[in-house]
Amino acid sequence: MLRLMIVDDEPIILSGIRDMVEQANTAFTRIVTACDGTEAMDKLAYFRPDLIITDIQMPDMDGLTFIRHAKANHVTRFIILSGYDVFQYAQDAIRLQVAEYLLKPIDERQLIALLKRMALEIIEQQHTLAATISGQEPGEEQDSTSEHVKMLKDYIHNNFMKDISLSDAAAYLNLHPAYTGQLFKKETGNSFVHYINQCRIDKAKELLAGKNQVTLEKIAACVGFENRRTFYKVFRKYVGQTPGEYRAGIRPTQPIDDDYEGF
Repeated sequence: MLRLMIVDDEPIILSGIRDMVEQANTAFTRIVTACDGTEAMDKLAYFRPDLIITDIQMPDMDGLTFIRHAKANHVTRFIILSGYDVFQYAQDAIRLQVAEYLLKPIDERQLIALLKRMALEIIEQQHTLAATISGQEPGEEQDSTSEHVKMLKDYIHNNFMKDISLSDAAAYLNLHPAYTGQLFKKETGNSFVHYINQCRIDKAKELLAGKNQVTLEKIAACVGFENRRTFYKVFRKYVGQTPGEYRAGIRPTQPIDDDYEGF
């Protein structure tokens, strides 16, 4: 979905960063690499990156010079890599409005967390720009972003009884899974897994309270759990009681039969 350029004159670091990003399932699915600033400038002619990660000390054209040229080509987001904690480099990075200044060796978790955060910012900016071009007011664009979450909630409520994943939901919205998960968490305060489990438990509580004495095995299958044991664990985590205890609380004459529950 998003385009990333990585620039470093050390082949091992270059390939290592690319592997990190590709394995981390971020929204940066199109990646190009360059071994120095000169090669990177050549590739800017056909590859319009949403973000550039660049080393500072490189032959022919150093990273700071490359950033100045790239900014003239309308690239606005950069992450600087350096093997040296030099104050002057940090000052120059600030003047160039670089997003982050990372020291080598790269902390993989720090880099991936940064990329996911920046991906969310980039996509939101793209949505805002698209809304502005189409003549929408800023508030209308926010509604448009929230519409994705509304569609995702509808998808969950219509499919929670099936074995669905975040990837399935993202494909339904034609969005990247990483972005979908971050967007849902940002707007609802809950993860995708938490929300779908809550939907399943709410439906299970309805069935447990019903007049028909549906077996726990059937209830587990009806609300999307692969077996009774998983249903039991999730139900107790979310409700604070076992399914049998919950049913007995609603129907005091109903005995709690843990052996019957099979747990």
